[in-house]
Amino acid sequence: MRNNFKLGIRMALSYSYLMVIIVVLVGFAVFNMKWIQEEVKGIVYINSDKLELSNTMAKSVLIIGKNIRGIVLFNDAIRMDDDNRELEESIEKYNEAYQSLKNMPMSEAEKQLLDKIKNDADTARDINEQVIKLGLANQDAQAAEILIRQATPAIQQWIEDLDKYVEIQDNFNKVAGAKVMQIYKNSLVLLLALGGIGIFLGIIIAFFITGGITGTITKIVSGLTKSSAQLATAATQLAATSQQLSQGSAEQASSIEEVSSTLQEALSMLQQNTENTEQAAALSGQVKESSYQGAGEMQEMVASMNEIKKSSDRIARIIKIIDDIAFQTNLLALNAAIEAARAGEAGMGFAVVAEEVRNLALRSAQAAKDTASIIEANIEISGKGVAVAGRVHEVLAEITNEAKRVNQLMSSISIASQEQAQGVNQVTTGMIQIETVTRQNAANAEESSSAADELNALANNMQEIVNQLSLWVNGKITVLSKKTKQLKQGHRHGELSVKPMNTSEKDPPV
Repeated sequence: MRNNFKLGIRMALSYSYLMVIIVVLVGFAVFNMKWIQEEVKGIVYINSDKLELSNTMAKSVLIIGKNIRGIVLFNDAIRMDDDNRELEESIEKYNEAYQSLKNMPMSEAEKQLLDKIKNDADTARDINEQVIKLGLANQDAQAAEILIRQATPAIQQWIEDLDKYVEIQDNFNKVAGAKVMQIYKNSLVLLLALGGIGIFLGIIIAFFITGGITGTITKIVSGLTKSSAQLATAATQLAATSQQLSQGSAEQASSIEEVSSTLQEALSMLQQNTENTEQAAALSGQVKESSYQGAGEMQEMVASMNEIKKSSDRIARIIKIIDDIAFQTNLLALNAAIEAARAGEAGMGFAVVAEEVRNLALRSAQAAKDTASIIEANIEISGKGVAVAGRVHEVLAEITNEAKRVNQLMSSISIASQEQAQGVNQVTTGMIQIETVTRQNAANAEESSSAADELNALANNMQEIVNQLSLWVNGKITVLSKKTKQLKQGHRHGELSVKPMNTSEKDPPV
């Protein structure tokens, strides 16, 4: 059943199998990239905002504590005014960050912890207002006692709850990162498996399709070779017959009859040869059209993979933003530690908190780097896919060029066959005239000899074309039969003697 398919259908089936495999691979890759995008989106656009807002709140609390201590510990009016102004700004930043964080989507545990942070803030605010009022009234001893016994523990509890909220976001990042890593590993294994299966199926399909096309063209070349050999033999015999026409009118009649019969066979061969070349030209045209179509579809596939690579690049830039946020958090923790060190013993608790914040920032930076490494590996895989698709496109372009050359060769063969048919018709007309006018045998013999030489040259030209086609298809030149070689060599040296042909010994048609 497969052998009855046209060449265009065979090529279309082969490209269809290849495109199905490519569509499956690209679809799977896009599906997994979408999944990874959703996970990264949760980290970047939601969790990172929560982390930034909670860090802003923690920083504001640290500044509030520092300013309250400054109001109590320093008696400089200018310094107290600066601390009071900075305190109000920190409170305003804290409230803005709190409202933004409250309006974001969060889990039930996050809501409960945020409510607890609000209670901590309310408690600390009442105590801090009392300390500030005493400090501004220059009641430093009483303000310091409340600062140490009540305000400092309240602020520490406040910061501890904020650290817990930051830890929740950090744990979410870890879980999401692990999920993305697992998706990547599963995608890589399945893509490699599907790619191996696709390559194996592509090799098998290419083997069968190429074998079918080559077999068909080989049969056509074999038929052309036989036709060319028989045509060369007939032309050689015709030339030898023309040379001996002048020997006598007795032999002339039988020679004319033999030549006429040979020419009829040659004409039939030429007609069949012309039909074969026209079919071959049509087949090669279909090959060329299928090659153009395959090249165009391959270009679309390369463009799709380039879009996948660009999406991976955008994800990598987002991961870089996460790393920058972690770096800035680390700097803020270092600044808080410095301020705590300046406060002396009263700032020991803040120093510990600052160190913990710094450690969290370092872990966040490391997680961002790990995720960036995963994205870079994904980008490299996409780049390799683009390179492989580019090489496939080049191979298709080469196939298109070769198909175009075959089409040109078929056209040349068809033109040559038509010219040969015209030459045979001319020789046949000459033979009929020779048979009708026997008195002009000597003059007509020269004309027939000239026509036979022209026919022989056409046969040689056709043989060269057939040899070129055979070399392209089979990798070797078709060797003429020993009998044909002897006839040609004998014709060159003028040693041929033509015997009357027996009708029962005619060469079979092609």
